Amino acid sequence: MSEAVSALRISEAGELRSASEVGDRVLASPSTPAALEAVPRSAADRPSGRLSADLLGAFLALADVLVAVGAALLVFYGFYAPRHGAGDLVLTYAGYGGLAALLLVQRLWSVGAYSSRRLLDPEAQARLAFTSWTLAAGLLLVAIFLLHAAGELSRGWFLLWYVCGLTGLLALRLTVRPLLRRLAAAGRIARRGLALLGPEAHLAGAAALLAPALPHLRLTCHALDPAEVERGGRPLADSLAALRRTLRREGVEGVLVLPLSARTEPQMRVLDQLRELPVDVWYCPAVEPRLARAGATTLGPLPALLVWPQPLSMTEQRIKRAADLLIAATALLLLAPVLLLVALAIKLDSPGPIFFRQERFGFNNRRFEMLKFRTMHLAQCDPTGARRTVRNDPRVTRVGRFLRRSSIDELPQLWNVLKGDMSIVGPRAHPIEMKIGDRYYHEVVEGYFARHRVRPGITGWAQVHGLRGEVDTLEKARARLAHDLWYVENWSLRLDLHILVLTVLRGLGCRNAY
Repeated sequence: MSEAVSALRISEAGELRSASEVGDRVLASPSTPAALEAVPRSAADRPSGRLSADLLGAFLALADVLVAVGAALLVFYGFYAPRHGAGDLVLTYAGYGGLAALLLVQRLWSVGAYSSRRLLDPEAQARLAFTSWTLAAGLLLVAIFLLHAAGELSRGWFLLWYVCGLTGLLALRLTVRPLLRRLAAAGRIARRGLALLGPEAHLAGAAALLAPALPHLRLTCHALDPAEVERGGRPLADSLAALRRTLRREGVEGVLVLPLSARTEPQMRVLDQLRELPVDVWYCPAVEPRLARAGATTLGPLPALLVWPQPLSMTEQRIKRAADLLIAATALLLLAPVLLLVALAIKLDSPGPIFFRQERFGFNNRRFEMLKFRTMHLAQCDPTGARRTVRNDPRVTRVGRFLRRSSIDELPQLWNVLKGDMSIVGPRAHPIEMKIGDRYYHEVVEGYFARHRVRPGITGWAQVHGLRGEVDTLEKARARLAHDLWYVENWSLRLDLHILVLTVLRGLGCRNAY
């Protein structure tokens, strides 16, 4: 079995690995959350190769623009100009092509036609190209009518341009799949990982079907014993915890779960555990390509259901990151005088450094060093976060008490945002050793790590609803997690702006911040 997998280049090691074997290597000490889930930054997070499939999607979008505008000019000089003369109308007809190109690309982008998964689906590409081009041409006619420019439009030019543009778009899509395969074979593609999880008997067959259909992905196989899935309990939980750590280290962009049980409940136990990963989680009901024609969503040639979608698409991640950089850079420039005054006040109030650094969990459970203004006496600072801050805490300095209540102590985290460790808005980053009572947060609150599917934020949905300060009860912990998960599953740029406005209105003078 491992020889067949190696021939298919399923993993870099060329072998199948069971979840229990993975656990023996990486589950060193389950007594601390750091050993259980934390994943350091590594080379696995950076895909090898020179081009990414997402970049190829951007190139295809640019090529679509060139086809739309090029077809407009080609038909103008080949059909219209010989009969009526070029005159000054060439810019008008080029503008028609440009407007249609913008409408076309916007439509294709919105339906995911430029995503890495759709690039290798020729039927979907042809269908989306036809419907989007027809829609763009129809909207162009409406715009021309509303602008009273119909008198300058040649009906013959429009019909020929529509046909030539559609032909060019379809021909362009016929070249994508073989081109991507050649680039992958030559090692020119940055191949992100797709993990296959299922019984060992099914993995080789699924990999043999997916490898040629998805050449831009690096497939890794992880065997899981169906009997262990049926029994459940601590052994399964340990295996899945170790598997999640392995998948984070490998930097996969998706997980495909093959049938593990004939019953729904054992299968859902596995899928629920994978919900904590910030990737697409697919479920394949059967390793049978013929079922793909029954109307299910497909992943390559296999039928698949997208059980847990990635919280933010690549486009949404870039939009959120751009907004973070703009807001953080602007805020640091505008608040520079305030930051200097706070630094001076801290130095005059108590001896010690200006900043307090604490290791916290971030995106995908990676550790990072959070920066804050120091608000406690130096000898009593707690870099682990194991000890909660309580009301009238004697460790807090006089200046620190004001900084905490006004949330000014959080401002240095703008530097974490610029570094990419944090976002302006998101679930709050918790300390590594954070506890409720004598137990770690993740051990008490089910599904805790699902909040790490996005970058942590300086402010968040829970904070603007008053869920700040000391977490001393299980009810408070669950309420915070519920608000964090709601944000993760309902993110939008508008929601982020709404939270920022509420932060300004409610954040200052919060009675729970001490």
